[in-house]
Amino acid sequence: MFRNGLLMLVLVLPATNLAWAQGPEGLMNGVSFKPLPAGSVIRVRALDNSDYNLVLQADFESALRSKGYTVSQNASIIFTFETRNEIGSWSTIGRRHILSLESYGGQGGGENAKAKFNVYNSETGGLFNRGRSGTTITTPSRYRLDVTIDDRTNGKRLWQGWSEAKRAASDELKLTRRMVPVIVDGLGRTIRRRTFPLN
Repeated sequence: MFRNGLLMLVLVLPATNLAWAQGPEGLMNGVSFKPLPAGSVIRVRALDNSDYNLVLQADFESALRSKGYTVSQNASIIFTFETRNEIGSWSTIGRRHILSLESYGGQGGGENAKAKFNVYNSETGGLFNRGRSGTTITTPSRYRLDVTIDDRTNGKRLWQGWSEAKRAASDELKLTRRMVPVIVDGLGRTIRRRTFPLN
């Protein structure tokens, strides 16, 4: 009996350590419409020229060059990117309820009166606990990076991809910059829900 328990403990511990070791992850998707020729000449374009996006544009251009692409302002292949913040949703739980009164019938309204004590409720609180009153995040906010690649000569879309991650306390620019090499690595391929580390 002890041996079985010891064996189970040995088997469970590595999985537990692995779960603790995992950090935050991003998610990447891509859709290929037409092949993107290797070594293509590409122009990188941000939908807005904010300082934030100019940093990302430089990162994209560097990552593309490292993959063998040529970056040029006169290219017919247009690489367009956009950054977005998707606001999450939340719910609010009010103050705790300890005593509730119910009354049915009678002119005085007390013929079938009932009093109920809320002793304990993990959500709304009760006599012996405060519950979880306050604001609870139901859908976390997310950062999202969208990319499209179009052929300007014929107006055809070659590829579309996007990556996203839960919004955390970390710096937004730092988080989004980690998505750049993942996007470039997936260019020209159809990718479904690929996870990648953000540390």
